[in-house]
Amino acid sequence: MPAVVDYSKMKHAELKDTYNSTLTVVNSFIDRVSNDKDKELTKEELDQWKTKTNELEEISNAMSGTQEGLLERSSALTFNSQIHHLSNNIRNLGTGISVTPAFEKDPRYGFRTDNEFLQEVLNACKPSTSTEKVDPRLRAVITNAVGSDEYSKGDWKATGVLIPEAMIDRILSLTPEADFITPRCTRIPMAVSTVKIPARVDKNHATSVTGGTRVYRTNETGTVDKTKDQYEMIALEATEIVGEAAATKILMRESPISIPALIEASMKLANVDKRIDEMLLGGGNGTPLGVINAANLALLSVDRQAGQADTEIISGMDVIHMAKRCYGYNQAIWLANFDAFEIIQTLVIESPNNAGLIKLFSPVEGGVTGVLWGRPIFFTEYMPGIATGNGSTIDEWDDNFLACINFSEVLYGERYQEFNRSVHVRFSEREEVFQFVTANDARPWWKTTLSPKRGITTRSPFVSLSNDDTSSD
Repeated sequence: MPAVVDYSKMKHAELKDTYNSTLTVVNSFIDRVSNDKDKELTKEELDQWKTKTNELEEISNAMSGTQEGLLERSSALTFNSQIHHLSNNIRNLGTGISVTPAFEKDPRYGFRTDNEFLQEVLNACKPSTSTEKVDPRLRAVITNAVGSDEYSKGDWKATGVLIPEAMIDRILSLTPEADFITPRCTRIPMAVSTVKIPARVDKNHATSVTGGTRVYRTNETGTVDKTKDQYEMIALEATEIVGEAAATKILMRESPISIPALIEASMKLANVDKRIDEMLLGGGNGTPLGVINAANLALLSVDRQAGQADTEIISGMDVIHMAKRCYGYNQAIWLANFDAFEIIQTLVIESPNNAGLIKLFSPVEGGVTGVLWGRPIFFTEYMPGIATGNGSTIDEWDDNFLACINFSEVLYGERYQEFNRSVHVRFSEREEVFQFVTANDARPWWKTTLSPKRGITTRSPFVSLSNDDTSSD
């Protein structure tokens, strides 16, 4: 049974980091349910979703009760009253605000009241205010001050040293791509490091759809041949992904930001980055086998249309032929690099009877960039894209730069995930070492493409577009 976390004992910054990491997990379930309504979550996944949502609410309540959380809420409420209080104090001094350079006609530089002046001073002093957003009237007061005999911030020796510096307890960072792949895979529980799953050899439907079993129509006393299925074993072998970092004791003691929470959050994001990359392009030897890696024997690479110009990177019929070859298309998603964004936006095919053009792409909101031929398309930096030049001809693109994947035919298993810390590894250096460890594996369970009972159209859950030059075909 997992240990109960006492959020009341955590720092505000640590609560924020924990909130963001928990929110990422919750959003992954929301995206999955919103974008793939045909596939229901398992009971285990529903329980995990419910648990993480409850944790999110608990963390939020804990943040509201911290000193920093109350300070953020109170500051917004008391800001205007502070300005009014300062204005009254200055009036009581008997001398209004007046900066009077010799060449300025207006001694107030356009400020009608003391309160207005103070409002702009406080705005200019906020850490979030850029130089361009400072009131021009206030800049005139600063830059046009007369003489060099006054105490000023700009002169370090003349009390500029008295101006304190401040830092907010928040790290600015990019939000990496969310894991849109793992939630779509078939989860395999891993109680041990190696798990083997039996599978039927049923990808050739010429004589049997089950891998060997056949039935016969016969007369009352007729006999039939005895048949049986063939089976093979699919193995998941969890190997470790490890990340380490060290931080000095004095840094953790003095920093207003929780260093352990910061390191743990970064490690988890790096793990997501590694997982997405491997599930697309992993080689399968001690790593997951990527769906568009050449070692995936079920990968079906579709050639561009014969006679297609080198400058026509993707055609509308390329998309149609890929969709035709995709097994379980109603569960599949499209994947492309951002390099292909403009190309995909304009893909069309000719409608029947030459009645006009049909657009294949339509933009939507809510977690995906759009829909291509009825299925969601994700533009991602993890897909192959332009290899050289500006991508104006097909030979400048990497192979498999567009893919249509049914990830439900990919098996994913996770053995464990840990975040450990030790004061002993670098004790003499007065440092603490943090270690992130997870063990997992993923691979397609198909070992070949599907041959149909009749016809020549082979199919697979893993279809990609080849960058072969078709100009001479």
